[in-house]
This record gives sequence, structure tokens and C-alpha cells, in this order.
Amino acid sequence: MSSPQIGASPHRPSVSIVINTLDRASSLQATLESFRWLRYTGAFEVIVVNGPSTDHSEQVIEQWSGSIRTARCPVANLSVSRNIGICMARGQIVAFIDDDAIPEPEWLDQLASAYDNPMVGAAGGFVFDHTGYSFQYRYCLVDRFGNADLTPSGATPDLCFPKSYRFPHLLGANSSFRTQALLEIGGFDEEYEYFLDETDVCLRIVDAGYLIAQLPNAYVHHKFASSNLRGVNRVVRNRYPIIKNKVYFSLKHGREFHSMDRVLKEQADFVQRQRDEMTWAASDGLISQSEHEAFQNDIDLALTVGLQRGLEGAKPDMMLTAAKRLQWAGDFHRFHPLRETDSSTLVLISKDFPPGHSGGIATFTKDLAEAYAARGNTVHVITQSSDINRVDFENGVWIHRLVPRQMERPPAAVTLRLPQHIWNWSAVAHEETARIASHRRVDVVEAPIWDCEGIAFLLDRRWALTTSLQTTLHFWLESHPERRNDADWMTAFGTPMLRAERALMIGSDAVRSISNAIRCDIEAAYDMRFRPETLRVLPLGLLSETHSAEAPTDGVCTVLFVGRLEHRKGIDVLLQAIPRVLERAPDVRFRILGDNTITDPHGYNPSQEFEKSDEGRRWKGKVVFEGRVTDEQLRTAYAGCHIFVAPSRFESFGLVFLEAMREAKPVIGCAVGGMPEIIRHQQTGLLVKPGNADELIAALLELIRSPESRDRLGKAGRHVFEERFTAARMAEGSVELYRLAQANFRKPSE
Repeated sequence: MSSPQIGASPHRPSVSIVINTLDRASSLQATLESFRWLRYTGAFEVIVVNGPSTDHSEQVIEQWSGSIRTARCPVANLSVSRNIGICMARGQIVAFIDDDAIPEPEWLDQLASAYDNPMVGAAGGFVFDHTGYSFQYRYCLVDRFGNADLTPSGATPDLCFPKSYRFPHLLGANSSFRTQALLEIGGFDEEYEYFLDETDVCLRIVDAGYLIAQLPNAYVHHKFASSNLRGVNRVVRNRYPIIKNKVYFSLKHGREFHSMDRVLKEQADFVQRQRDEMTWAASDGLISQSEHEAFQNDIDLALTVGLQRGLEGAKPDMMLTAAKRLQWAGDFHRFHPLRETDSSTLVLISKDFPPGHSGGIATFTKDLAEAYAARGNTVHVITQSSDINRVDFENGVWIHRLVPRQMERPPAAVTLRLPQHIWNWSAVAHEETARIASHRRVDVVEAPIWDCEGIAFLLDRRWALTTSLQTTLHFWLESHPERRNDADWMTAFGTPMLRAERALMIGSDAVRSISNAIRCDIEAAYDMRFRPETLRVLPLGLLSETHSAEAPTDGVCTVLFVGRLEHRKGIDVLLQAIPRVLERAPDVRFRILGDNTITDPHGYNPSQEFEKSDEGRRWKGKVVFEGRVTDEQLRTAYAGCHIFVAPSRFESFGLVFLEAMREAKPVIGCAVGGMPEIIRHQQTGLLVKPGNADELIAALLELIRSPESRDRLGKAGRHVFEERFTAARMAEGSVELYRLAQANFRKPSE
């Protein structure tokens, strides 16, 4: 039986990626989305065989109409579903991936490279488990009873010969086959609805004289979604097919090598292990009592059916046939990944990252990562984890969540007297970057100046380093004089960190200045000058989607403040102004969002003191301190306000103003730092002197009393946001910055 070779590249074979899905709509969407970042020099198509799903899988598949080919499988049988995929496939290679798995960008290219050898009939790579750190699968051998040996440390091509008792195995979640080889052996044996299905295929591929290539790469991340067979705790609930197929497989392939008594003993031992596992799962509450009882009832049926089918042998109508091929005919339909505009790999370092953090650096990192990935680049974010190390693929970005640990300081870090915890995080991020670099080339690393997160990269000089300028320790100390005046604290932490900040700003290959103001202020404060060939002023940007919530129409004007309740954010000035505003405009509501647990060295807490004051009691209900909120609550608050105010004494940029302007809200800020570079006075908002309550009151009253002004300024702010401050524009501007970093990084060796 012949298979057309369609869409082939002179250098790479055409590939049909087949996903067999059943009731996993959410994870299926993530898998399909990940294909947009595949880097394959040949042509590939995507085939989804669905069914019989009862969730919203069909709606997910419909969203990809025009990009993929689809079919329905009438039964919950993985081998039947896979055979439908093979019948539809028009590529030279068929690659299977699970509907809860994510491939790394090079997956297809590395799989396809194995087929340069015409003797290779199958190839597969490593599979990470749900953490993205530990491997579920690397190398494996299986015997003629279907017993797996996961101890091999390397590939075993020497066992690829017909009738080899042990043979190389590929995990179904990451396996590929030469299409012609699959057709030659008749595809999957549809007796295997689940379990030992790909094992049976690997055995028959070897017996047909082909090699199985076990690759040390072609990585896939298997996220282990639940199914009708396996719960969310990964305990298999329905073991009927497992026992039945074990009996069938051992009879089908074991009798040629063992006596019937030995085959039956193998089956009995396997069943006992299944009994033990289910008894343990029931005692630990991992399965219900009814599931345990059902298992007991299924054992006899599984043994009876498995024995009967195994003695009968494989049935021709349970294999691929020419009739089935005709039933699922179709044309190769090339899938088009994102165009690799810049074709680079970026690593962003940020301790803070959503959803656990919603501050400026966290928001900047997330939006830059997603916007830069949307250009076709590979983007990794390395951030902190509070529990375990894990890697997830979210919105086109690889998120590495790491638990900091004690790391030995090298001599250079000791000389700088870097605080141990500062070094620990930077060194852990550096170590993870090296792990990423073992998979693919890393082009640029970017880290914020705050907490000197990039210091390990500066001292090592392995990759081009970009440092982004936000508020530095020097400016933080201006609003925390108690720290600057604490000699012991300055000796142990402050002075070494100021020195390390200066080293990063001078020594980085490129520097992102988020405003002209922060560049000038830093140069004055640190008595230095940035090298023109390293620094670029690039404003921050946000993802441009607006929120669906609307401002209330109850006649009450809502004024929103977002930020930490501390001196630098001007919360004291706002709380001084609020009672005087309410006296003149009582139909106003003030919502104050942000960490309200902060106290100064004297124990002063702004929100607590205000609520205890006469003004606070008088205006109770008009001024609400809501503390920290979720990202969704924050977006709703922006969309639902009429005026946004943040009278900060200093902002290196002022991302909160962009968040408000994105929702077409008029903003009030201070004429200091980076705020005037965002707010156009009397065009998109109002600027007042920092620390001046009278000017703040006048600005608030001006907008409270004029809905027309609010509407005019808000619409103009949205226009300026779209023109200058979107995440897409930030990513576009970053291209030159990263090229600059790479050019400067290469200079010393030229």
C-alpha cells in the first residue's frame, strides 16, 4: 500500500501531527496553541481526531477551522482514533502527541532529523512530567510480555532487529513513525483501546526490520490531564483495559518465547500488582469504594476477554485496511506557525510575576514576554515559586517557577559583598538559564535593576545582558530615611547593593531606560554617565485589550487610587485632600487599592490612622480601603472608575497611569519623574506639584465637576495609549535594544 508524499521539503520530510482527544477541551486548546511556536524548516499539517467527546472540544476545534484537519472517532478507543489519524495523514511522517502535552519549539525538527537514516521507522524524544523539571520518560526497553525497563541511560539501536526479545520503546505522548512503515504493519491493533497500544506498534516496527530512534531531545511537556481512565491525582480508576490488554499482549507476543505456563504466571503476577495498587489507593482515599468494587468485578471479565482474544490473535478487521484509507481521504493542509519576525530566544528574569504579583515589574515582564513571543520568538520567564520547581507554557511564553536555594558565592560576588539572599536568586536564575541553553541558543537575558537580579549574569558573561531601569535603591532610600541612617543596615545591605547597581548599569551590554527622567536622575544620583552605545529610552507598554466592566451610572463619581500605601506614593497627600474634596463634592466615592499593611518606623499606618480620625469616621463609606486585589478585580476597578489619581512623589515611569488610560480614564499625577512623559497636562490628564494637597484638591474638583472634561481627557488618553504605549510597540522597540545587546556582547571577542 503506497502513501503520497505531499508537502515535502528538499531537506525535511513533510509531517502530519495527529492529536487524538477525548473530553479535554482546555488542554487541547493549549496544545494546539503551542504549535504556533514550532520551528520546523519543512511543512507540517495538524490533524485532530475527536471523540466521542461530550465536553466543548468541538467548539475548541471549530476555532481552528481553516488551520487544521479534523475527524470524529465514534468509540472511546485510542487505537481506532490513531488509525483514523494515520488514514488522514498525508505527510511522510506521522507524529503523535497527547492532547495534554506541549512540545518545545524544536520538537518537529529534531524528530524529523532521525529520518535522514532511511532505515529508521520510528523516532521519539524525552518527555517531561507535569512539573517540566523531572522526566516522565527518557529511554525505555520493553520485553515480549510488555514489561518496561526505564533504567537504560542511552538509546539501544543494537536491539532493533526482528524477533529481538527486548526492543526500544517510545512513549505515545511523543512518538513519530514513517508513514510507509505504519501502513506496512497495518497501523495500530484496535484491540488495544488503551495501554500497550504503542508498545505493540514499536514491536511490530522492529519485527518489520526498521530501526527505532530514541532521541536525547525533541522535548515534550506532558501535563497529565484527567481522563475517563485516570483521575486528577493520576491514579488509574478503570483498569479493565489494562488487565485485558496485558493478557492479550503477552499471549500475542510471548508464546513464541515462553511456555503457556510461564505466560499465565506472568499474567497472574500482573493482576496481583493491580490488586495491590487499587487496595492502596482505596485505603488512602484516592479512589472511591464503588470504584474499588467495580475493579474487583472487572478482573474476571478482563481475564476472560483477554485470554480469548489473545488465543485468537490479531483480527484483520482490527488493523488498517485499504477501505479505511479511502474512507478518510483528504489533502495535505499546511499549518502556518507564527512568522519568526526576529527569530530569537529571550530570557526575562523577574522575581515578581502574575498571578502572585501585580506590581510594575511583574506587569512589565508579563506584557513584554507575551508581546515579544507574539512576534514568533521563543520567550522564557524565570520567576520565583513558593512550593516546587515547575515549567508551564502560558500565552506563548515558557514560565519557569523556581524555589530559591542557597548558592555558593564566587570570589567576585564576595568582593562585592553581595547579600546572600540577593545572590541566591540571581544564581538560581542563572543556573536555569544554563539549563535552557542546553536545549536551544539563548540570545539575550534581561533583568530589572531592582534587587540586582541580573548580577550573576554580569559576573559570568555567558550571554548578552540587558538591564531595565526602574526605581533603584537610591530613590527608595529617599522615602526610607530610617534605613539610610542605619549604619549597620547600610554596611550589610545598602552600600553593597548600591555598588552592585552601579556595576550593572555600567557593565550591561544594553540598558532599557523606561523614561528620560529615570536616566537623568540615575546619572545624577550615581555620579555616572550611561554609554550612548548601550542605552535606549523605551517606554513601557501594556496589552491593549480593555475590560468589559463599565463605570456605574448611579450619579456617584468614583475616584480610584492604586499603589502601595507608602510615603513615596503620596498616599498621605491624598488622604489629606479627600475630606476637603468631599466637603465640596459629597457625591464622590474614593476607592483605595493596594497594600495597606505598610507602617513607617514609628508605627504609622495611613489607612488605620485615617479610619480612626474624625474625618475618617465622618466620611465612612465614602472612602474604602480595599487592600490587595486580584488582577481581575484590579482591571474591573480601572474600568469602573471615573477618575484615576496617583500623587506619587516619584515614579520612574508610572505604569498605573497606562492601566487607567487603557480604559479611557482621565488621570491625575505629579509633575516629577517619568509621569510627565506619560500624562499630557490638560490633554490626557492633569499634573500637580508633588506633595501639594491644594493643587491636588483643585485638580480632583475640576474633573469631578466636569463630566465633559473627563470624557475628553479619557478618550485622548486612550488614543495616546494606542499610539505609544501598547505592549506590541514595547516589543517592537525591544528588537533594536536586544540587537544592540548582542552586538556589544560580541565586541570584546572581535
